[in-house]
Amino acid sequence: MSSGRLATPVHDAAPGEPGSRRSGFRPDIQGLRAFAVVVVILEHVLHWPAGGFVGVDVFFVISGFLITGLLLNEHDRTGRVSFANFYRRRVRRILPLAVLVLVTTYLASALLFFGERVRSTAWDALYAALFAANWRFAAVGTDYWQTEGPVSPLRHYWSLAVEEQFYLVWPVLLGLILGYVARRRRHRFTARWAVGVVLGVIVLGSIVFALWEVEHRPAVAYFSTVSRAWELGVGALLAVATPVLARIPVAVRPAYQWLGLVGLSVSVFAINAQTPFPVPGAFLAVISTSLVIAGGVGGQRLMAPLTNRAVRYVGDVSYSLYLWHFPLLILIGAALPGSGQATVVLTLGGTVLLSVLSFHLVENPIRRSSWLERQPPGDRRHRSGTALALRGAGLAALAATIAVVATVTARSPSSQAPAGAWTVTSRSELAAQVRTALDAKDWPVLTPSLGELGAASFASGDGRGCRPAVADGNECTVPTPRPPRLAVVVGDSIGTAWLPLVRSTLEPAGWVVQDLTFAGCPFLASDTVSPIEKITRSCPGHRRTVRAVIENRKPDLVIVSNAYQQRFVRTGGTPFQVRWEEAARTAREEWLAAAGKVVALQPPPLGPDPKSCITRLSAPRDCVSTLTAEYRSYAEVERRAWGGRKSWHIATTDWFCDSGQCPIFVGGVIVRRDGNHITAEYARKLTPLLGEVLAPILTGATD
Repeated sequence: MSSGRLATPVHDAAPGEPGSRRSGFRPDIQGLRAFAVVVVILEHVLHWPAGGFVGVDVFFVISGFLITGLLLNEHDRTGRVSFANFYRRRVRRILPLAVLVLVTTYLASALLFFGERVRSTAWDALYAALFAANWRFAAVGTDYWQTEGPVSPLRHYWSLAVEEQFYLVWPVLLGLILGYVARRRRHRFTARWAVGVVLGVIVLGSIVFALWEVEHRPAVAYFSTVSRAWELGVGALLAVATPVLARIPVAVRPAYQWLGLVGLSVSVFAINAQTPFPVPGAFLAVISTSLVIAGGVGGQRLMAPLTNRAVRYVGDVSYSLYLWHFPLLILIGAALPGSGQATVVLTLGGTVLLSVLSFHLVENPIRRSSWLERQPPGDRRHRSGTALALRGAGLAALAATIAVVATVTARSPSSQAPAGAWTVTSRSELAAQVRTALDAKDWPVLTPSLGELGAASFASGDGRGCRPAVADGNECTVPTPRPPRLAVVVGDSIGTAWLPLVRSTLEPAGWVVQDLTFAGCPFLASDTVSPIEKITRSCPGHRRTVRAVIENRKPDLVIVSNAYQQRFVRTGGTPFQVRWEEAARTAREEWLAAAGKVVALQPPPLGPDPKSCITRLSAPRDCVSTLTAEYRSYAEVERRAWGGRKSWHIATTDWFCDSGQCPIFVGGVIVRRDGNHITAEYARKLTPLLGEVLAPILTGATD
């Protein structure tokens, strides 16, 4: 999983920060910020380096160090920690730019997208504004159907949420510890030791919990505040330990920093999306960042890679760079589908331009203003700060108003299906509709409507798997007495998506259709890995239940359909397609031996998600996909695996494509609900074609 982020706003008035009135500005930390934001942006935009997302971890450590140092220094100076002042500073430095980007992103989404995509972005913006985005995206990551959906342009706000949740608790806890020690009239170094002990417990507890969560809930672990707290805690420990770190010999300090910089460089190439995160995956980046920070405590020699003027400026604007880059990447990519290098250039150029402007016109002026500070009513700085805040609020309100108007007035295509959209009577008629769709210059009225598409779901209970392996699954029992015509559908979510077609074809002829599919769990004789960890755990037990049902009830017909690309637990070095063929053949020969007849339905070709592809700026041609060599190769593998005695393979490519080109709609009906699952409406549209293919199989004419 790759999600970058920026942690603390660039300027916190702590030792080592620009804008601090104390000496000890840390140009090396500005360089670390620059390194972190650059590798995050490169990984998102160019998908290189693969581990660029560890820039997030760099920011967490920096943030923990600076914020804790600020609080400790305030306590040393005044004997107390002012929570009101702390949170006023946080609001002034974080909120204005964060809200500006949120509103702008929502506005752009409302102008670009339709229906559910706009509503989803609105919810993302609300959670982000409340600093709860990490939990929203964690929930999305554990929902199989949502993992297939388009990427939110606000996904990067998850890490800002993690940090602010940490700072809702840590300053209060720190104040309690310092107050407790002060009441006992202990030395301030005793107070630091007490804080260090508590931090050590927090760091250790967070790491232990993260190890458990990575094993049992990896998608949640990535976004979890509890599993990430140790990274902020390590930075806080560095702040507590500054009196000790300041004693590092001057001659040794550069070695610490260079070793840390080398470690960071290695981490962005050694880590990838398959590395368990945040533990142990973030260890190297966190340790390396700590070495750079530790080596600079008490005064450091200048490291040219981190402290030259250009790098320091990038560090200054890193908060703006981070907030702007991801919405631009997602929105430009959607507005210019298939543009490739143009998207890269526009994203990078737009990020730099907006970041520089927002830093100098919004972030820095408000940060330096007295907004939210207690000032006499006539104070000039008070008036200027209030004016800046009101100006920003006015701009946000105007943008929100335009977004609402745009959403209401710029309507999506009608949900009223055009004549003939629902039915076809022959392959030739469908082929003609496919060619017409490929030649279309403008969007016709579409069904289902784009406003409904994102909320579309499978029939209640479909694709949920079988109990007891799946706790919230179906009973998967066959009615007693056994129906005279019993058909079961097995496979992963691809099989689930075919259910409306199977039902509309067989049920009018007196068949009982039983759903035995489990989304994320293919019916293949090999252990597989799902994006959702609990599906991976439940899948073997589900398969055993399905095998038992088939062996005991001996269905007259089994229809099977699985996605082509699977992650196998073990391949033994065998190529994936060979392993897929072996697993499918074993399932046919051993697991389905009791079935009367077996029919394998070829999965639909992959293509762009209509929720991202169909926009106010796109044309039908922008959403056309091309059959890949890999898809054709898997289709041949599938044909060999499922062809045999009492088993047939039905090729479906012609139901979607013509000459290797596949439109997003056919006859006014949207083909897919996402990148690879057929819509229920299009499935039912294909009823006559499946009936035509099944007729000779069911009557024995092809035996």
